[in-house]
Amino acid sequence: MSNVLRSIGMLAGLMLFVWVLISAVPVQMGQGPIIKRMSNYRGDHFPGFAEFRVQDMEYGDLGEVILKGEPYDLLLNVTYITSAYRFEDAKKTDYSTMVFTNYLEEPILIRQPYKDVASSIRKGMEAMVK
Repeated sequence: MSNVLRSIGMLAGLMLFVWVLISAVPVQMGQGPIIKRMSNYRGDHFPGFAEFRVQDMEYGDLGEVILKGEPYDLLLNVTYITSAYRFEDAKKTDYSTMVFTNYLEEPILIRQPYKDVASSIRKGMEAMVK
């Protein structure tokens, strides 16, 4: 009888240990936020500059993106942009773009689709040569 009780106690202890491990793991394991689609935005374009809808962000402990505040308009010098990437959220939708510049260490999260961001960069560059 004591062997049965000991086995049940060890099994309960093992189940408790596994439950503690599972509950300690974050739910989103680095997937980041769900980014909702925003209405179309057509910012102004000037020689060398384009206006974008930007949202502040920070990185969590696991490297996930955490959105901060509300989106705002930003006039950005397009000649300083080094690269732009489609940003997929946790649901694999790409309503935003990560833009890297040569004067900031962290990227800028632009709340516009990649196609619109690339078009705005092109228009700002074309206005420089006209």
